Amino acid sequence: MSADMATGSNASLHIPQFSGENYQIWVAKMRSYLKSFGLWEYVAEDKQVPALRANPTIAQIKQHEEEKMKRDKAVTCLHSALTDSVSLASCTWK
Repeated sequence: MSADMATGSNASLHIPQFSGENYQIWVAKMRSYLKSFGLWEYVAEDKQVPALRANPTIAQIKQHEEEKMKRDKAVTCLHSALTDSVSLASCTWK
């Protein structure tokens, strides 16, 4: 997955891949990657989007939907960063 897909922007950044080696380096790179798109707090802090107030404007509704999507984007970035062998191994962790 490219940065374009993750954020809807024209940026062209490569998601750091994790193959099961050099975890600490990958974490540092992934943290920077997610921070650059405003997604890190959804991973590190498990940020929740507050509910809309009564009678929101169209702009508030749009902003709320964009904020809700950021959590999904962060998860998608993390899943996309795993090689197939690491993804398969993580399926057995549940």
